[in-house]
Amino acid sequence: MSERRRAAGRPESGGNATRTAVAAAVLTGLSAVIVSLITGLGASVQGFVTDSLFGEKEPAAASAPPRPGSSARVKVVVMPAGEGGFMVSEKRATSAKDKAVLAGEAPPEAWNPLLRKLGVVSLTANTYKVAVTNASSSPVTVVDIVPVVTRRTKAIDATLITPLGGAEEETVLAELDLDQRYPQLTRNGKPYFSWASQVLRPGKGFVMVVQSRLLGREYVEYHLRVDYLDERGDKHSLQVEDPDPARKVFRLSGRVGDKEYTDYWDTNADGTGHRLYSREERK
Repeated sequence: MSERRRAAGRPESGGNATRTAVAAAVLTGLSAVIVSLITGLGASVQGFVTDSLFGEKEPAAASAPPRPGSSARVKVVVMPAGEGGFMVSEKRATSAKDKAVLAGEAPPEAWNPLLRKLGVVSLTANTYKVAVTNASSSPVTVVDIVPVVTRRTKAIDATLITPLGGAEEETVLAELDLDQRYPQLTRNGKPYFSWASQVLRPGKGFVMVVQSRLLGREYVEYHLRVDYLDERGDKHSLQVEDPDPARKVFRLSGRVGDKEYTDYWDTNADGTGHRLYSREERK
């Protein structure tokens, strides 16, 4: 491989550790501190939220058990915060038309429809924002945001697509390590909501920027659950899904060795598109 291609994110040792180097570049030196911005988000914060109640057995900040409500007192919206990294797919680009898009031989507007068609998943790390707002007329206390893993299988190994120009780094304010069997949002390596709860006045909210990561050889699907207490101390929960209605669940894949992918689309010599590399070329 050329020096240009290695600089875009591929380590030279091991042949099968490409993604580890990319993840290290993204994660090194980044703060693991959640910054809660108290803003007047109000009615502008709407989202892809399912209002549901979970009878959790774990103790809440108050002794009262979760209590059903007729409508959500808390509204949540999830917003993507960064694109442009390595992507994988369980599907393959097999038609001449799709291969032309990957090769940079089609109009730029054909790129995103192809990614949706392939159902691409971010590789090893992705970033998104979670905005929480009190939509009721009384104060509420957000006591936890829980990642709920609904699927964990082997890492995706059908198709890998590298980014044009290399992976971009993102500022990370909260970390979610999906390699853990029971992942949590963390601050300085400790569960954030063990440090503090968020008390929200009516119409007020906070925003978290979260980076999830998955460095092992697994694929994970999950949703978020926001636990909060109303003014009476009764516990409620909201299930928060991915904002893409075609997916609904958050998804992330770990890595496998470069030679294990069925199709490996890396950048071409002039960096204007991709070409399909054989296993022998993947060094």
